[in-house]
Amino acid sequence: MPEKETINPVVQIAEVTPWDQGPVAIHGPKIFGASANKPFSYTIPATGKRPLKFKAEGLPEGLKLDPANGQISGEAHCDGDFEVLLSAENQHGKTEKRFTIAIGRGLALTPPMGWNSWNAWRHWVDDDKIRAAAQDLVKTGLAARGYSYVNIDSCWQGKRGGEYGAIQPNRKFPDMGSLAKHVHSLGLKLGIYSTPWTIPWGCTEEEARENWDGDQLIGCSSGEIDPKYTPNSIPEGRFVGIDKHEAQDMDQWVKWGVDYLKYDWSPTDPESLERMGRLVKKAGRDIVMSICTNARLADVEAIKKWTNMWRGLEDTDDIWPNVLRNAFLTEDDRNENWRPHVEPGSWNDLDMLALGPQFKSATTSTPNRLSHDEQITSMTAWALYPSPLILSCDLSALTDFELRLFSNEEVIAVNQDSLGKPAVRLWEKRGQSLQATEPEQNARIWARSLADGSIAIGFFNLAEAPASLSVELKDLGLTGPVSARNLWERRDIGQVQDQLSIQVPTHGAQLILLKQ
Repeated sequence: MPEKETINPVVQIAEVTPWDQGPVAIHGPKIFGASANKPFSYTIPATGKRPLKFKAEGLPEGLKLDPANGQISGEAHCDGDFEVLLSAENQHGKTEKRFTIAIGRGLALTPPMGWNSWNAWRHWVDDDKIRAAAQDLVKTGLAARGYSYVNIDSCWQGKRGGEYGAIQPNRKFPDMGSLAKHVHSLGLKLGIYSTPWTIPWGCTEEEARENWDGDQLIGCSSGEIDPKYTPNSIPEGRFVGIDKHEAQDMDQWVKWGVDYLKYDWSPTDPESLERMGRLVKKAGRDIVMSICTNARLADVEAIKKWTNMWRGLEDTDDIWPNVLRNAFLTEDDRNENWRPHVEPGSWNDLDMLALGPQFKSATTSTPNRLSHDEQITSMTAWALYPSPLILSCDLSALTDFELRLFSNEEVIAVNQDSLGKPAVRLWEKRGQSLQATEPEQNARIWARSLADGSIAIGFFNLAEAPASLSVELKDLGLTGPVSARNLWERRDIGQVQDQLSIQVPTHGAQLILLKQ
Protein backbone atom coordinates (compact mmCIF):
# COMPACT_ATOMS: atom_id res chain seq x y z
CA MET A 1 0.00 0.00 0.00
CA PRO A 2 1.22 3.54 -0.64
CA GLU A 3 2.93 5.15 2.35
CA LYS A 4 3.89 8.73 3.00
CA GLU A 5 7.48 9.55 2.08
CA THR A 6 9.54 12.55 3.12
CA ILE A 7 12.05 12.33 0.26
CA ASN A 8 11.17 12.03 -3.38
CA PRO A 9 13.12 9.06 -4.78
CA VAL A 10 14.63 9.37 -8.23
CA VAL A 11 14.35 6.79 -11.01
CA GLN A 12 17.78 6.30 -12.48
CA ILE A 13 18.14 5.40 -16.15
CA ALA A 14 21.21 3.40 -17.01
CA GLU A 15 23.77 4.67 -19.47
CA VAL A 16 23.64 3.11 -22.91
CA THR A 17 26.69 1.88 -24.72
CA PRO A 18 27.36 3.95 -27.85
CA TRP A 19 25.68 2.04 -30.64
CA ASP A 20 28.79 1.86 -32.80
CA GLN A 21 31.29 0.93 -30.09
CA GLY A 22 32.24 -2.17 -28.11
CA PRO A 23 31.23 -5.82 -28.49
CA VAL A 24 28.46 -6.74 -30.92
CA ALA A 25 24.90 -7.36 -29.71
CA ILE A 26 21.81 -8.29 -31.75
CA HIS A 27 18.57 -6.60 -30.71
CA GLY A 28 14.98 -6.58 -31.93
CA PRO A 29 12.16 -9.11 -31.54
CA LYS A 30 12.52 -12.85 -31.79
CA ILE A 31 9.89 -13.09 -34.52
CA PHE A 32 9.05 -11.17 -37.69
CA GLY A 33 5.99 -11.66 -39.88
CA ALA A 34 5.77 -11.19 -43.64
CA SER A 35 3.86 -12.42 -46.68
CA ALA A 36 4.88 -14.92 -49.33
CA ASN A 37 5.56 -13.63 -52.84
CA LYS A 38 5.91 -10.01 -51.76
CA PRO A 39 9.10 -8.00 -51.30
CA PHE A 40 10.63 -8.92 -47.96
CA SER A 41 12.59 -6.42 -45.90
CA TYR A 42 14.14 -6.86 -42.47
CA THR A 43 17.32 -5.29 -41.16
CA ILE A 44 18.99 -7.06 -38.25
CA PRO A 45 19.23 -4.42 -35.49
CA ALA A 46 22.67 -4.65 -33.96
CA THR A 47 25.04 -2.49 -31.94
CA GLY A 48 28.79 -2.76 -31.71
CA LYS A 49 32.02 -1.45 -33.18
CA ARG A 50 31.81 -1.19 -36.95
CA PRO A 51 32.35 -2.89 -39.31
CA LEU A 52 30.02 -5.79 -38.52
CA LYS A 53 29.72 -9.00 -40.48
CA PHE A 54 26.33 -10.73 -40.48
CA LYS A 55 25.23 -14.29 -41.21
CA ALA A 56 21.82 -15.97 -41.29
CA GLU A 57 21.38 -19.75 -41.38
CA GLY A 58 18.02 -21.26 -42.33
CA LEU A 59 16.53 -18.42 -44.34
CA PRO A 60 13.35 -19.28 -46.29
CA GLU A 61 13.90 -19.99 -49.96
CA GLY A 62 13.92 -16.75 -51.91
CA LEU A 63 15.51 -14.62 -49.18
CA LYS A 64 19.10 -13.48 -48.99
CA LEU A 65 21.25 -11.57 -46.52
CA ASP A 66 23.67 -8.74 -47.21
CA PRO A 67 26.51 -9.65 -44.83
CA ALA A 68 27.80 -6.08 -44.69
CA ASN A 69 24.66 -4.32 -43.47
CA GLY A 70 22.42 -7.08 -42.12
CA GLN A 71 19.57 -6.42 -44.55
CA ILE A 72 17.50 -9.49 -45.45
CA SER A 73 15.61 -9.10 -48.73
CA GLY A 74 14.02 -11.02 -51.58
CA GLU A 75 10.66 -12.81 -51.71
CA ALA A 76 9.78 -15.89 -49.67
CA HIS A 77 8.12 -18.51 -51.83
CA CYS A 78 5.86 -20.29 -49.34
CA ASP A 79 4.15 -19.91 -45.98
CA GLY A 80 5.58 -21.34 -42.77
CA ASP A 81 7.61 -20.57 -39.68
CA PHE A 82 11.33 -20.64 -40.43
CA GLU A 83 13.79 -20.87 -37.55
CA VAL A 84 16.82 -18.80 -38.45
CA LEU A 85 20.14 -18.48 -36.63
CA LEU A 86 21.36 -14.89 -36.88
CA SER A 87 24.95 -14.04 -36.10
CA ALA A 88 27.04 -10.89 -36.12
CA GLU A 89 30.70 -10.38 -35.38
CA ASN A 90 33.23 -7.58 -35.11
CA GLN A 91 36.77 -7.17 -33.82
CA HIS A 92 35.59 -7.90 -30.27
CA GLY A 93 33.91 -11.22 -31.02
CA LYS A 94 30.71 -12.88 -32.20
CA THR A 95 27.12 -13.21 -30.99
CA GLU A 96 24.15 -15.29 -32.12
CA LYS A 97 20.38 -15.06 -31.84
CA ARG A 98 17.60 -17.47 -32.77
CA PHE A 99 14.96 -15.74 -34.84
CA THR A 100 11.67 -16.86 -36.40
CA ILE A 101 10.60 -15.58 -39.81
CA ALA A 102 6.87 -16.25 -39.95
CA ILE A 103 5.61 -16.20 -43.53
CA GLY A 104 1.84 -16.07 -43.87
CA ARG A 105 0.98 -15.45 -40.20
CA GLY A 106 0.41 -11.73 -40.69
CA LEU A 107 2.34 -8.52 -40.09
CA ALA A 108 3.35 -6.61 -36.97
CA LEU A 109 3.70 -9.72 -34.80
CA THR A 110 5.34 -7.38 -32.30
CA PRO A 111 4.38 -3.70 -31.85
CA PRO A 112 5.78 -1.49 -34.63
CA MET A 113 8.62 0.83 -33.64
CA GLY A 114 9.74 3.97 -35.39
CA TRP A 115 9.16 7.70 -35.80
CA ASN A 116 6.29 9.93 -36.96
CA SER A 117 6.53 13.51 -38.19
CA TRP A 118 3.46 15.05 -36.52
CA ASN A 119 4.58 16.05 -33.01
CA ALA A 120 8.01 16.86 -34.43
CA TRP A 121 7.13 19.16 -37.35
CA ARG A 122 3.34 19.44 -37.79
CA HIS A 123 2.43 20.90 -41.22
CA TRP A 124 6.03 22.01 -41.81
CA VAL A 125 7.04 18.43 -42.70
CA ASP A 126 8.94 18.10 -45.98
CA ASP A 127 11.30 15.82 -47.90
CA ASP A 128 14.39 17.16 -46.16
CA LYS A 129 12.93 16.62 -42.70
CA ILE A 130 11.98 13.02 -43.49
CA ARG A 131 15.43 12.26 -44.88
CA ALA A 132 17.00 13.91 -41.83
CA ALA A 133 14.82 11.87 -39.45
CA ALA A 134 15.85 8.66 -41.20
CA GLN A 135 19.51 9.62 -40.97
CA ASP A 136 19.08 10.57 -37.30
CA LEU A 137 17.50 7.21 -36.45
CA VAL A 138 20.73 5.68 -37.73
CA LYS A 139 23.14 8.26 -36.23
CA THR A 140 21.60 8.09 -32.75
CA GLY A 141 21.63 4.29 -32.72
CA LEU A 142 17.85 4.08 -32.43
CA ALA A 143 17.66 2.13 -35.70
CA ALA A 144 20.26 -0.29 -34.33
CA ARG A 145 17.91 -0.92 -31.43
CA GLY A 146 14.83 -1.62 -33.56
CA TYR A 147 13.20 1.70 -34.47
CA SER A 148 12.56 1.09 -38.16
CA TYR A 149 9.55 3.06 -39.48
CA VAL A 150 9.85 6.63 -40.75
CA ASN A 151 6.27 7.83 -41.07
CA ILE A 152 5.09 10.94 -42.91
CA ASP A 153 1.96 12.29 -41.23
CA SER A 154 -0.50 14.70 -42.85
CA CYS A 155 0.46 17.68 -45.05
CA TRP A 156 2.33 15.80 -47.76
CA GLN A 157 -0.78 15.80 -50.00
CA GLY A 158 -1.17 17.76 -53.22
CA LYS A 159 -3.56 17.32 -56.15
CA ARG A 160 -4.93 14.12 -57.63
CA GLY A 161 -3.31 12.94 -60.86
CA GLY A 162 -0.34 10.97 -62.14
CA GLU A 163 -0.26 7.46 -63.57
CA TYR A 164 -3.07 6.17 -61.34
CA GLY A 165 -5.17 9.28 -60.80
CA ALA A 166 -3.98 9.15 -57.19
CA ILE A 167 -3.11 11.78 -54.61
CA GLN A 168 0.18 13.32 -55.66
CA PRO A 169 2.58 14.98 -53.21
CA ASN A 170 2.73 18.74 -52.88
CA ARG A 171 5.89 20.62 -53.83
CA LYS A 172 7.53 19.90 -50.46
CA PHE A 173 7.97 16.29 -51.65
CA PRO A 174 9.41 16.44 -55.17
CA ASP A 175 9.91 12.67 -55.59
CA MET A 176 8.24 10.21 -53.22
CA GLY A 177 9.75 7.21 -54.98
CA SER A 178 13.24 8.61 -54.49
CA LEU A 179 12.47 9.35 -50.84
CA ALA A 180 11.30 5.78 -50.26
CA LYS A 181 14.46 4.39 -51.88
CA HIS A 182 16.59 6.57 -49.64
CA VAL A 183 14.79 5.42 -46.50
CA HIS A 184 15.00 1.79 -47.62
CA SER A 185 18.73 2.12 -48.36
CA LEU A 186 19.25 2.88 -44.67
CA GLY A 187 17.52 -0.36 -43.70
CA LEU A 188 14.37 1.53 -42.66
CA LYS A 189 10.74 1.63 -43.84
CA LEU A 190 8.53 4.47 -45.06
CA GLY A 191 5.05 5.28 -43.82
CA ILE A 192 2.36 7.60 -45.17
CA TYR A 193 -0.88 9.19 -43.97
CA SER A 194 -4.36 9.42 -45.45
CA THR A 195 -8.10 9.31 -44.71
CA PRO A 196 -11.36 8.06 -46.27
CA TRP A 197 -12.66 11.63 -45.92
CA THR A 198 -12.56 14.15 -48.74
CA ILE A 199 -10.42 16.45 -46.57
CA PRO A 200 -8.02 15.14 -43.90
CA TRP A 201 -6.89 16.68 -40.67
CA GLY A 202 -3.52 18.41 -40.79
CA CYS A 203 -3.79 22.07 -41.70
CA THR A 204 -6.14 24.68 -43.03
CA GLU A 205 -6.30 25.81 -46.65
CA GLU A 206 -4.81 29.12 -45.53
CA GLU A 207 -1.83 27.37 -43.90
CA ALA A 208 -1.26 25.33 -47.06
CA ARG A 209 -1.17 28.48 -49.18
CA GLU A 210 1.05 30.30 -46.71
CA ASN A 211 3.59 27.53 -46.14
CA TRP A 212 3.98 25.89 -49.55
CA ASP A 213 1.58 27.69 -51.89
CA GLY A 214 -0.61 24.60 -51.87
CA ASP A 215 -4.30 23.81 -52.15
CA GLN A 216 -6.65 22.26 -49.61
CA LEU A 217 -5.44 18.83 -48.52
CA ILE A 218 -7.38 15.92 -50.01
CA GLY A 219 -8.23 12.37 -48.92
CA CYS A 220 -9.25 9.07 -50.51
CA SER A 221 -12.78 10.18 -51.47
CA SER A 222 -14.31 13.16 -53.24
CA GLY A 223 -17.65 14.62 -54.25
CA GLU A 224 -20.77 15.14 -52.17
CA ILE A 225 -21.45 13.43 -48.84
CA ASP A 226 -22.05 9.69 -49.18
CA PRO A 227 -25.50 9.27 -47.57
CA LYS A 228 -24.64 5.76 -46.34
CA TYR A 229 -22.47 7.26 -43.60
CA THR A 230 -24.49 8.68 -40.70
CA PRO A 231 -23.20 10.45 -38.73
CA ASN A 232 -20.74 11.35 -41.40
CA SER A 233 -19.04 14.62 -40.68
CA ILE A 234 -17.63 16.83 -37.95
CA PRO A 235 -18.01 20.61 -37.53
CA GLU A 236 -15.07 21.33 -39.82
CA GLY A 237 -17.03 19.74 -42.67
CA ARG A 238 -15.00 16.55 -43.13
CA PHE A 239 -16.92 13.58 -44.48
CA VAL A 240 -16.72 10.43 -46.62
CA GLY A 241 -17.42 11.45 -50.20
CA ILE A 242 -19.57 9.63 -52.73
CA ASP A 243 -16.60 8.97 -55.06
CA LYS A 244 -14.02 6.53 -53.68
CA HIS A 245 -10.36 6.53 -54.74
CA GLU A 246 -8.74 4.04 -52.36
CA ALA A 247 -7.66 1.63 -55.10
CA GLN A 248 -5.98 4.40 -57.10
CA ASP A 249 -4.15 5.70 -54.04
CA MET A 250 -3.04 2.21 -52.97
CA ASP A 251 -1.58 1.53 -56.42
CA GLN A 252 0.42 4.75 -56.11
CA TRP A 253 1.69 3.93 -52.60
CA VAL A 254 2.82 0.49 -53.72
CA LYS A 255 4.61 2.03 -56.70
CA TRP A 256 6.42 4.49 -54.41
CA GLY A 257 7.39 1.75 -51.94
CA VAL A 258 5.27 2.59 -48.90
CA ASP A 259 5.47 0.14 -45.96
CA TYR A 260 3.01 1.63 -43.44
CA LEU A 261 -0.35 3.43 -43.67
CA LYS A 262 -1.82 5.65 -40.98
CA TYR A 263 -5.53 5.94 -41.87
CA ASP A 264 -7.19 8.69 -39.86
CA TRP A 265 -10.88 9.61 -39.49
CA SER A 266 -13.65 9.76 -36.89
CA PRO A 267 -15.73 7.77 -36.34
CA THR A 268 -13.63 4.92 -37.69
CA ASP A 269 -16.50 3.11 -39.36
CA PRO A 270 -16.00 -0.56 -40.33
CA GLU A 271 -17.13 -0.05 -43.95
CA SER A 272 -14.41 2.48 -44.76
CA LEU A 273 -11.93 0.33 -42.86
CA GLU A 274 -12.80 -2.78 -44.86
CA ARG A 275 -12.55 -0.99 -48.21
CA MET A 276 -8.98 0.07 -47.47
CA GLY A 277 -8.12 -3.04 -45.48
CA ARG A 278 -8.92 -5.33 -48.41
CA LEU A 279 -6.64 -3.29 -50.64
CA VAL A 280 -3.84 -3.37 -48.08
CA LYS A 281 -4.01 -7.16 -47.80
CA LYS A 282 -3.93 -7.74 -51.56
CA ALA A 283 -1.35 -5.01 -52.26
CA GLY A 284 1.85 -5.94 -54.03
CA ARG A 285 3.93 -5.29 -50.91
CA ASP A 286 3.52 -5.71 -47.16
CA ILE A 287 1.94 -2.61 -45.60
CA VAL A 288 1.27 -2.33 -41.88
CA MET A 289 -2.05 -0.55 -41.34
CA SER A 290 -2.88 1.75 -38.43
CA ILE A 291 -6.28 3.40 -37.88
CA CYS A 292 -7.39 6.28 -35.66
CA THR A 293 -8.79 8.27 -33.92
CA ASN A 294 -12.05 6.81 -32.69
CA ALA A 295 -11.81 3.02 -32.89
CA ARG A 296 -14.74 1.53 -30.98
CA LEU A 297 -15.00 -1.80 -29.21
CA ALA A 298 -18.26 -2.55 -31.00
CA ASP A 299 -16.25 -2.83 -34.24
CA VAL A 300 -13.51 -5.02 -32.79
CA GLU A 301 -13.96 -7.94 -35.18
CA ALA A 302 -13.62 -5.75 -38.27
CA ILE A 303 -10.75 -3.84 -36.71
CA LYS A 304 -8.76 -6.98 -35.93
CA LYS A 305 -9.49 -8.46 -39.36
CA TRP A 306 -8.42 -5.48 -41.45
CA THR A 307 -5.81 -3.55 -39.48
CA ASN A 308 -2.73 -4.13 -37.33
CA MET A 309 -3.14 -1.32 -34.81
CA TRP A 310 -5.94 0.97 -33.77
CA ARG A 311 -6.45 4.06 -31.63
CA GLY A 312 -9.58 5.28 -29.84
CA LEU A 313 -7.87 8.10 -27.95
CA GLU A 314 -7.11 11.76 -28.48
CA ASP A 315 -3.70 12.88 -29.78
CA THR A 316 -0.78 12.85 -27.40
CA ASP A 317 0.73 16.03 -26.00
CA ASP A 318 3.71 16.64 -23.73
CA ILE A 319 1.68 17.53 -20.65
CA TRP A 320 1.00 15.34 -17.62
CA PRO A 321 -2.84 15.25 -17.93
CA ASN A 322 -2.40 13.86 -21.43
CA VAL A 323 -0.16 11.02 -20.21
CA LEU A 324 -2.71 10.24 -17.50
CA ARG A 325 -5.58 10.24 -19.97
CA ASN A 326 -4.06 8.10 -22.71
CA ALA A 327 -2.41 5.53 -20.46
CA PHE A 328 -4.52 5.40 -17.32
CA LEU A 329 -7.69 7.48 -17.15
CA THR A 330 -9.43 7.15 -20.51
CA GLU A 331 -13.17 7.59 -20.69
CA ASP A 332 -15.10 4.33 -20.16
CA ASP A 333 -11.80 2.66 -19.27
CA ARG A 334 -11.25 1.90 -22.97
CA ASN A 335 -7.69 0.68 -22.56
CA GLU A 336 -8.81 -1.97 -20.08
CA ASN A 337 -11.64 -3.10 -22.35
CA TRP A 338 -9.29 -3.48 -25.31
CA ARG A 339 -6.74 -5.64 -23.46
CA PRO A 340 -8.44 -9.00 -24.24
CA HIS A 341 -8.11 -8.21 -27.95
CA VAL A 342 -4.40 -7.37 -27.91
CA GLU A 343 -2.27 -10.10 -29.47
CA PRO A 344 0.45 -10.54 -32.12
CA GLY A 345 -0.61 -8.58 -35.19
CA SER A 346 -3.30 -6.64 -33.29
CA TRP A 347 -2.26 -3.74 -31.05
CA ASN A 348 -4.21 -1.08 -29.19
CA ASP A 349 -2.31 2.13 -29.93
CA LEU A 350 -1.88 4.70 -27.15
CA ASP A 351 -0.73 7.07 -29.93
CA MET A 352 2.75 8.30 -30.77
CA LEU A 353 5.03 9.12 -27.85
CA ALA A 354 4.98 12.84 -27.00
CA LEU A 355 8.52 12.60 -25.66
CA GLY A 356 11.67 14.45 -26.65
CA PRO A 357 11.81 17.90 -28.34
CA GLN A 358 8.44 18.93 -29.81
CA PHE A 359 7.53 21.24 -32.69
CA LYS A 360 7.91 25.02 -32.39
CA SER A 361 8.36 26.40 -35.90
CA ALA A 362 9.32 25.30 -39.39
CA THR A 363 12.97 25.08 -38.33
CA THR A 364 13.04 24.81 -34.54
CA SER A 365 11.78 22.59 -31.74
CA THR A 366 11.25 23.19 -28.05
CA PRO A 367 12.30 21.07 -25.04
CA ASN A 368 9.76 18.62 -23.72
CA ARG A 369 7.47 19.98 -21.01
CA LEU A 370 7.19 16.71 -19.10
CA SER A 371 9.51 16.15 -16.14
CA HIS A 372 12.03 13.33 -16.39
CA ASP A 373 9.89 11.13 -14.16
CA GLU A 374 6.79 11.88 -16.22
CA GLN A 375 8.64 10.91 -19.40
CA ILE A 376 9.76 7.69 -17.72
CA THR A 377 6.15 6.97 -16.74
CA SER A 378 5.00 7.49 -20.31
CA MET A 379 7.70 5.29 -21.82
CA THR A 380 7.11 2.59 -19.19
CA ALA A 381 3.37 2.50 -19.83
CA TRP A 382 3.75 2.37 -23.62
CA ALA A 383 6.42 -0.35 -23.40
CA LEU A 384 4.54 -2.50 -20.90
CA TYR A 385 0.95 -2.14 -22.16
CA PRO A 386 2.25 -2.86 -24.93
CA SER A 387 1.64 -0.04 -27.41
CA PRO A 388 3.54 0.57 -30.64
CA LEU A 389 6.63 2.68 -29.85
CA ILE A 390 6.41 5.48 -32.38
CA LEU A 391 8.57 8.45 -31.45
CA SER A 392 7.55 11.90 -32.67
CA CYS A 393 10.19 14.48 -31.86
CA ASP A 394 13.12 16.40 -33.27
CA LEU A 395 15.69 13.60 -33.33
CA SER A 396 18.52 16.03 -34.02
CA ALA A 397 18.04 17.72 -30.62
CA LEU A 398 17.78 14.75 -28.25
CA THR A 399 19.28 15.16 -24.78
CA ASP A 400 21.40 12.45 -23.20
CA PHE A 401 18.45 11.62 -20.93
CA GLU A 402 16.10 11.20 -23.88
CA LEU A 403 18.55 9.03 -25.78
CA ARG A 404 18.88 6.78 -22.73
CA LEU A 405 15.08 6.76 -22.32
CA PHE A 406 14.49 5.58 -25.89
CA SER A 407 17.47 3.23 -26.14
CA ASN A 408 17.19 0.90 -23.14
CA GLU A 409 17.26 -2.51 -24.83
CA GLU A 410 15.80 -4.29 -21.79
CA VAL A 411 12.75 -2.03 -21.70
CA ILE A 412 12.33 -2.35 -25.47
CA ALA A 413 12.54 -6.15 -25.13
CA VAL A 414 9.49 -6.12 -22.84
CA ASN A 415 7.54 -4.22 -25.49
CA GLN A 416 8.75 -6.53 -28.25
CA ASP A 417 8.11 -9.80 -26.42
CA SER A 418 6.97 -12.48 -28.85
CA LEU A 419 4.23 -13.89 -26.59
CA GLY A 420 2.20 -10.77 -27.36
CA LYS A 421 0.13 -10.84 -24.17
CA PRO A 422 -0.95 -7.45 -22.83
CA ALA A 423 -0.25 -6.31 -19.30
CA VAL A 424 -3.06 -6.68 -16.77
CA ARG A 425 -3.96 -4.13 -14.13
CA LEU A 426 -2.97 -6.06 -11.03
CA TRP A 427 -3.73 -3.38 -8.46
CA GLU A 428 -4.87 0.19 -8.24
CA LYS A 429 -5.53 2.73 -5.52
CA ARG A 430 -7.23 6.08 -5.92
CA GLY A 431 -8.30 8.34 -3.11
CA GLN A 432 -7.91 11.62 -1.28
CA SER A 433 -8.04 11.84 2.52
CA LEU A 434 -10.09 14.60 4.11
CA GLN A 435 -7.11 15.21 6.38
CA ALA A 436 -4.72 17.68 4.80
CA THR A 437 -1.72 15.84 6.25
CA GLU A 438 -2.55 12.66 4.34
CA PRO A 439 -1.30 12.52 0.72
CA GLU A 440 -3.42 11.73 -2.29
CA GLN A 441 -3.33 8.07 -3.32
CA ASN A 442 -3.23 7.39 -7.05
CA ALA A 443 -1.24 4.39 -8.12
CA ARG A 444 -1.36 1.41 -10.46
CA ILE A 445 0.55 -1.84 -10.69
CA TRP A 446 0.58 -3.61 -14.05
CA ALA A 447 1.94 -7.10 -14.72
CA ARG A 448 2.83 -8.66 -18.04
CA SER A 449 3.74 -12.32 -18.68
CA LEU A 450 6.61 -12.79 -21.13
CA ALA A 451 7.55 -15.62 -23.49
CA ASP A 452 10.44 -16.90 -21.35
CA GLY A 453 8.22 -17.29 -18.26
CA SER A 454 9.35 -14.08 -16.59
CA ILE A 455 6.97 -11.32 -15.51
CA ALA A 456 7.44 -7.59 -16.06
CA ILE A 457 5.92 -5.40 -13.34
CA GLY A 458 5.19 -1.69 -13.77
CA PHE A 459 4.78 0.38 -10.59
CA PHE A 460 3.09 3.70 -11.43
CA ASN A 461 2.76 6.50 -8.87
CA LEU A 462 0.42 9.08 -10.41
CA ALA A 463 -0.04 11.10 -7.23
CA GLU A 464 1.48 14.41 -6.14
CA ALA A 465 3.76 12.83 -3.51
CA PRO A 466 6.26 9.96 -3.58
CA ALA A 467 5.07 6.52 -2.51
CA SER A 468 6.17 3.02 -1.63
CA LEU A 469 4.33 0.45 -3.74
CA SER A 470 4.22 -3.29 -3.09
CA VAL A 471 3.09 -6.45 -4.83
CA GLU A 472 2.50 -9.86 -3.29
CA LEU A 473 4.33 -12.53 -5.27
CA LYS A 474 1.49 -15.00 -4.69
CA ASP A 475 -0.77 -12.68 -6.71
CA LEU A 476 1.57 -13.32 -9.64
CA GLY A 477 1.53 -17.09 -9.17
CA LEU A 478 5.11 -17.02 -7.88
CA THR A 479 6.38 -18.97 -4.88
CA GLY A 480 9.73 -19.16 -3.16
CA PRO A 481 12.62 -16.81 -3.84
CA VAL A 482 12.41 -14.92 -7.14
CA SER A 483 15.15 -13.02 -8.95
CA ALA A 484 14.35 -9.34 -9.52
CA ARG A 485 15.97 -6.87 -11.89
CA ASN A 486 15.37 -3.13 -12.27
CA LEU A 487 15.13 -2.66 -16.04
CA TRP A 488 15.55 1.11 -16.14
CA GLU A 489 18.67 0.89 -14.00
CA ARG A 490 19.74 -2.37 -15.67
CA ARG A 491 20.64 -3.59 -12.19
CA ASP A 492 19.95 -6.87 -10.41
CA ILE A 493 18.05 -6.31 -7.17
CA GLY A 494 18.64 -9.85 -5.95
CA GLN A 495 16.30 -12.47 -4.52
CA VAL A 496 12.90 -11.41 -3.21
CA GLN A 497 10.35 -13.54 -1.40
CA ASP A 498 6.66 -13.08 -0.57
CA GLN A 499 6.57 -9.37 -1.37
CA LEU A 500 8.33 -6.85 -3.59
CA SER A 501 8.29 -3.22 -2.44
CA ILE A 502 9.81 -0.28 -4.26
CA GLN A 503 10.01 3.49 -3.90
CA VAL A 504 8.39 5.43 -6.74
CA PRO A 505 8.72 9.20 -7.16
CA THR A 506 5.94 11.68 -7.80
CA HIS A 507 4.45 11.08 -11.28
CA GLY A 508 7.05 8.34 -11.68
CA ALA A 509 7.33 4.66 -12.58
CA GLN A 510 9.56 1.69 -11.95
CA LEU A 511 9.85 -1.35 -14.23
CA ILE A 512 10.93 -4.63 -12.61
CA LEU A 513 11.52 -8.03 -14.19
CA LEU A 514 10.83 -11.11 -12.04
CA LYS A 515 12.15 -14.58 -12.84
CA GLN A 516 11.29 -17.74 -10.87
